[in-house]
This record gives sequence, structure tokens and C-alpha cells, in this order.
Amino acid sequence: MPADDDKKDDGISWRQALAATGMALALPWLIGVPALAGWYVDNHYGTGPLWLLIGLFTGLLSAAFDIYKLLKRFGQFK
Repeated sequence: MPADDDKKDDGISWRQALAATGMALALPWLIGVPALAGWYVDNHYGTGPLWLLIGLFTGLLSAAFDIYKLLKRFGQFK
């Protein structure tokens, strides 16, 4: 019978699960808020989709960076 020290748990920890859940809840805000701000500026000044696209790109870039940081913390990237 193996000892407790010999057990290998490859499951996800609660800390990792909570971090992943927090990221899943934050992603719409990370992308949506800059896109909505760009949409507002476009509607206010009549600049077309310029600021919407800039806000969307900024939100996608920030979301990708946060996902990278989360994966690095989980040990996916060395």
C-alpha cells in the first residue's frame, strides 16, 4: 500500500480553479469596456469605427496578456 508521500495528484488545485474562474468572469470586461468606450467616442464625434476598433484591439491585447500571465503562473510557460 503506497504511503501518502507517494501519491501524485495531477488535479487542479482550488487556487488554480478560482484564478481560472476569475479570469473567465473578467474576460468580457477586459474586452467589452474598451470596445464600448470606443463605440461611445465614435458615436459622439462621428469618427466611424476607428475608436471602436482601437478599443477592441486594446481589449483583446490586454485579455491575451492576462491569459498569458495566468498560464505562466500555472506553469504552462517556463
